[in-house]
Amino acid sequence: MLLGDIIRVHARHRPDDEALIYDSGPVTYGELNRGVNRTAHALAARGVGHGDRVAVLGRNSLEYVHLYFAVAKLGAMLVPLSFWHRTRELGYTVADSEPSMIFVEPELMEPIRPVIDDAAHPMQFVALPGQDGEDADWAAFMSAATSEEEPAADVSPGDAHMILYTSGTTGQPKGAVLSHARTVEDAFSMALSMGIRSSDTFLNYFPSFHVANWDHMKLYLLVGARTVVLREFDEDEVLVAIERHRPTILLGVPTMFHSLLGHPQFQDTDISSVRLIYYGAYDPSDVMQRTAEAFGALDGSAELLHTYGLTEAGPFVCYCPPDQVFAHWGSIGRPCPGVEVALLDDDQNEVPVGEPGEICVRGPRMTEYWRKPAESEAALAGDWLHTGDMAVRDADGYFTIVDRKKDMIRSGGQNVYSKEIEDCLSLHDSVDEVAVIGLPDEVYEERICAVIVPMPAAVPGDELAEELKAYVRSSLAGYNCPKEVRFVEELPKNAVGKTQKHRLREQFGSTFTGAPRQRQPIQRD
Repeated sequence: MLLGDIIRVHARHRPDDEALIYDSGPVTYGELNRGVNRTAHALAARGVGHGDRVAVLGRNSLEYVHLYFAVAKLGAMLVPLSFWHRTRELGYTVADSEPSMIFVEPELMEPIRPVIDDAAHPMQFVALPGQDGEDADWAAFMSAATSEEEPAADVSPGDAHMILYTSGTTGQPKGAVLSHARTVEDAFSMALSMGIRSSDTFLNYFPSFHVANWDHMKLYLLVGARTVVLREFDEDEVLVAIERHRPTILLGVPTMFHSLLGHPQFQDTDISSVRLIYYGAYDPSDVMQRTAEAFGALDGSAELLHTYGLTEAGPFVCYCPPDQVFAHWGSIGRPCPGVEVALLDDDQNEVPVGEPGEICVRGPRMTEYWRKPAESEAALAGDWLHTGDMAVRDADGYFTIVDRKKDMIRSGGQNVYSKEIEDCLSLHDSVDEVAVIGLPDEVYEERICAVIVPMPAAVPGDELAEELKAYVRSSLAGYNCPKEVRFVEELPKNAVGKTQKHRLREQFGSTFTGAPRQRQPIQRD
């Protein structure tokens, strides 16, 4: 099965069922497939064919979804560009992927214009419809579409359909090449794991350039459910959409749920339609416990599910199902169907139960990093996808993330995992957010530095720094105690709320790496 077949088959068997909902109204599966096919024919008229790259800079829109599937039906590759990036970053991605066409929302033209003007390779430009209703350029592009029938293209499951650039939290972004087989096989696996139904409604507000947008939306399109698409995450709009469209499933990272729970209108919002909440990020401040309580997952009126994955995988690797998530609180669960996981040490040997090792994966995964053979070989060494994430496995086979492999601090002959210290400090009343890094030390190799965003009522300074050091020392072994505490107004984060520690390393002049405090099971009513 190919990616485009997901839409094509539903258009054949349930053409009048709603697939997507935008501000402009619902789009049925039949309408969606016809729009995808017309876009494919328009692309072909511009010379786009097998193996070509098509870049898009825009927020979520129906035209963007049309491009996603149309490019795949031609055997070409979509390259989503980040609207958070500036000219230099956009220039890197465009130069690296060399798209033959680029589509841009008019509102996002300023940072990309120099990239288009100075591109070293031929690249056709088309403006997407603007928010002011102007769509002359897009209309001219679409006028070349000669048919709504399926495009004639020779595409196989192993062909790539997208190059999705990593968020760059550890340095220069790399383009993960994703095949039809990877994306479709993973969709079947995770839709089964989550128990998604054709009667479900999913609310999608993840950014268009992120894996969470395309690879979560595919689950609902696969089973014939409907997806409400917002242009991006905005807590005001999300709460309105929950009442208006009655979604049954919500996805988020803790920072998103923190924003929703803290919104003044949350208590007055009818959230009774939500039957399942799932999340896929580490939660040191127990936002997800408060989310579970607020949405009724603790009393059984809704369910909570924890997932783990990454762009380079399917992206789904593990999940902790609703009947186990509270008993194994903080665990990412066990592998999804069709996925094999091993925890390996630096010599590629599997570590014993309870010992930390790198999560390595076999199953749906990327083909390679675009034009980076050395990095591809390292990431796929031994026929495993090496995630760079460290975890421990318990006797029942449940995995718990301890840190990024590169977030381990080597201090005084001890391996110190930053997340363990972050877990501890996040529970202090004066700490809002925390990131722990290692600073170079002539004696101890590295010394531990805690970068703290204090609570509004807290007074940053030497007195609070010493209090926080003593707090860690009272809870953890002495070598975990920070030697330095730095106070900042905010931590640098990417589009989905993940702390960008490489920027902290740039700021404070260090390199470092990262195992965890055991989190207690949560008692349900």
